[in-house]
Amino acid sequence: MRRARSDDAKDQRRELLLSAALDEFFEKGYSAARMEDVAGRANLSKGTVYLYFESKEALFRALIESRTTPNLDRIAQIAAAAPSISLMLDGLATFGPQMIRTSDIPRVMKVLIGGSHTFPALIREYRTGVVERILGIMADALQRSADRGEIEIADAGLTARLVMAPFAFSGLWQAVFGRDDDARFDLDALFRLHADFLKSALNLKDGSQ
Repeated sequence: MRRARSDDAKDQRRELLLSAALDEFFEKGYSAARMEDVAGRANLSKGTVYLYFESKEALFRALIESRTTPNLDRIAQIAAAAPSISLMLDGLATFGPQMIRTSDIPRVMKVLIGGSHTFPALIREYRTGVVERILGIMADALQRSADRGEIEIADAGLTARLVMAPFAFSGLWQAVFGRDDDARFDLDALFRLHADFLKSALNLKDGSQ
């Protein structure tokens, strides 16, 4: 295959390698995955992989960033744009099923869990850069709502974990059981029910519905 010359061609080849890497990591796990096998999946030479990523660790870091950042940004946008906590929860209930169905997040989560003892530094980076960022966004939104008198909460940080719980549960369920037709359930109904439970538990005040 010819060497990519234009920026667009380089971006396309980089994405091709990231997609191949996710397939390799998901099927074999981080430890067993090899750069030459990633190259083979992408129909590229092993040397080409190293033109874009200096190591397997660098490749995995880039994969996590490319798959999580758009979803993080979307969650941040929902939290920032919603004029009330109720509408924020509605926005998350709509986005959550879409993210689980269409993004690579569930597969990334499975790889991370499967290799958590193999690459603790990467796991720590994921926790601080992805998980804690999401929880921080939610905690800030909840605290702002409480300060405005919309809701009553005892601990914004812990409540944020409750808000995001169906994302984690559904992502792992999809990654592990997604191929089993008997294991499927109504994601939209789950997220909608969760939002309704939260609204009741948060004791929303008049005007914040």
